Amino acid sequence: RCMDNYKQTILFIMVISSFAGMVCSCACSSNLKHCANIYQMPVDFQTAEQKCRDLGGQLSVQSNGSDKVVDYLIDNLIGHFWVGLHLPNDKCLSNTSTLREGEWTNLETEEAPCLPLCMSVSSDGTRTPRPCTDELDGFLCEDSQGDLCKGRAVVLDNARCTFAPCEHTCTPMKAGYKCSCKERFRTNARDPRRCDFYCATKVCEALCMRSGSACWCPAGFVRSDQNCEDVDECDSNHGCAHKCINTIGSYRCECYEPFILVNGTECTYVRSLYNGEVFTTPSPNYIARGALSTPGEYAGLIIFLVVAGFALLVLVHYLLGRKATVQKCNPSDSGEFQETVSNDNCI
Repeated sequence: RCMDNYKQTILFIMVISSFAGMVCSCACSSNLKHCANIYQMPVDFQTAEQKCRDLGGQLSVQSNGSDKVVDYLIDNLIGHFWVGLHLPNDKCLSNTSTLREGEWTNLETEEAPCLPLCMSVSSDGTRTPRPCTDELDGFLCEDSQGDLCKGRAVVLDNARCTFAPCEHTCTPMKAGYKCSCKERFRTNARDPRRCDFYCATKVCEALCMRSGSACWCPAGFVRSDQNCEDVDECDSNHGCAHKCINTIGSYRCECYEPFILVNGTECTYVRSLYNGEVFTTPSPNYIARGALSTPGEYAGLIIFLVVAGFALLVLVHYLLGRKATVQKCNPSDSGEFQETVSNDNCI
């Protein structure tokens, strides 16, 4: 029985750990210009900013549209979350409690230099400057294109489902609505109101009209009779510096250790392993240009030119010496020839 309790405890811990850093929810403004996720994980401001950037977004900043999204996401949550405002390094506030609503968009003061301050938002909606090194409960990451939500966003609109905003199914939610799609369709990554036909396997049945006169396949597939077949984008390597991995309907680039992927295609050495220096392996299309991009390449070119110049000087010196010897041993007239015959240097 003790062993069973031990296993249950381990299972509980694993379940809880699997939710660490999860996205609680995602929301978009009614015009879809402001979409944001909320991430719950203990992070300082710099880490939050980097993680959000890695996801393709930026920490949420104040605007009429994004404020509504932020207020919706933090509703019923407990804790403090980073947003995208911070003081210059040489500025600080003498009394953060005097900060009033509307004053936190441009935090500047004449106080003496102090620890950098960054903006947080609490579950009650209060905006508070804090030391940027503090570890808070998470951060709010936004993206104007909506890619972060991957089609799972709640659209904040008081009209809710009144005007049938969804392409397939509309479900009323608190302060808005959420769209869902029929079988064999999924929500569009950029517009949560639209639905896209997709294939979950490398070969699937095409979407055809009842008459069979026309059929369609999703992006990344080609039609073969009544079926859709996945295109292997990695046949051309797609500009990946190291490895191209074909996926269903798309592809991704990967790097060999100890490289990490940057800009989607390039591979860079891990910074901490090389004393702060970053060495980048460019993708093949960069290599094809023949451009010199590292100091080592320039140094190699300079050494090559110096050695080549020295070899050329030695060759010229040898040829000039050879010419002088030939002229000395082969005079132009007979008198000089008789004199040369008796010269020991030419015997």
